[in-house]
Amino acid sequence: MQYRLLIIGGGASGLAAAVTAAQCGADGVALLERLPRPGKKILATGNGRCNLSHAGIVPGDYAGSFDVSQILANFGDAVAFFEGLGLLCRTDGEGRIYPYSMTAAAVLDALRMQLGGTSLLTDSQVTGLRPIPGGWRVETETASYTSARVIFAAGGHAAPKHGTDGSAWAMLDALGIPLVPPKPILCPLRSEAKLLRPLKGLRVRADVTLLDRGKAVRTESGEVQFTETALSGICLFNMAAHVDPSRIGDFSVRICVLPGHDPAAVLYALQATRAGQTAEDMLTGIIHRPLARHVLKTAQIRADLPCEQLGYHEMQRLGDVLSGMVFPVTGLAGFDQAQATAGGVRGVALDEHLQVRSCPGLYVTGEAVDVHGPCGGWQLHWCWASGAAAAHHALGI
Repeated sequence: MQYRLLIIGGGASGLAAAVTAAQCGADGVALLERLPRPGKKILATGNGRCNLSHAGIVPGDYAGSFDVSQILANFGDAVAFFEGLGLLCRTDGEGRIYPYSMTAAAVLDALRMQLGGTSLLTDSQVTGLRPIPGGWRVETETASYTSARVIFAAGGHAAPKHGTDGSAWAMLDALGIPLVPPKPILCPLRSEAKLLRPLKGLRVRADVTLLDRGKAVRTESGEVQFTETALSGICLFNMAAHVDPSRIGDFSVRICVLPGHDPAAVLYALQATRAGQTAEDMLTGIIHRPLARHVLKTAQIRADLPCEQLGYHEMQRLGDVLSGMVFPVTGLAGFDQAQATAGGVRGVALDEHLQVRSCPGLYVTGEAVDVHGPCGGWQLHWCWASGAAAAHHALGI
């Protein structure tokens, strides 16, 4: 079957491309999705609420090898895009943008309702992609299609249970398109189980710093979640992109659980207030008891020591630990726990419209491009913007 435009992948960027084509009145457009329904990963974003963008996004927020400036400028405001689809949005106090109903299903419905005459071909696992005279041939397990233009919007490797396992990248590699190897990002950082196990289940507000051979790389504030094998939370997720897995032993995380406070002043005040109590009981005035035990052990102080017996040196050690508990990074959580993928088609392989320079008529969007941003709506914003940009150029509109 012959089409004007084929879109491979019914995730965020693929749906944005299809909606853009429909809004421009294009005919002869089809979207191929391997799952029974498009948008499964959208439903899982933002804990089911879909953090669809973020206020004040600028090109400098993104890393990778492709210059996103023109794509973002042309796309403009995500709120305007979605309100144009009939979806009212709201922005929380930290700048995260959500659908007003706070349900991801509303975002997917808004996109699906605006597909117009786009042919939605679900249960269509693409198995082949090759150039032919005048266009491209796309093979699935059950059919063959031809099209003048193709948008590759098959996503990255993160969250394979939602249909994005990265297997489609093999088709790009087979075409000789240069790829940056994939890496899980926006994911927990693994650390030593013997350190984490006693802290499992704790949630602590803290300042977190990623260290590379002891040198600070990035610092963020937020909630740290301790699991049995990893450090989690948005502030940790944003560290993952800065960790080089090939030299994982160089990285560690420093956690300050008293941000904005003078540890010495706090400790001496507690010592005076809780005279007659143990060192462990003294610290429960500021941190969870399991964390207090960890701090005392790290500072080499007995938990049952009467707090009035803590002298200058003991208080100094306690202050140092509270200001910077250090956990070695032993690895990144796998793609099954990652929200996004770093890597993808190298920027030099794409023109300013996301068309592959060596493969005219083939466009790459979303997580398949070597572009990534922080947690909080940046990834989805890039998907909407890149999908819309590719559709506009592919259709000449």
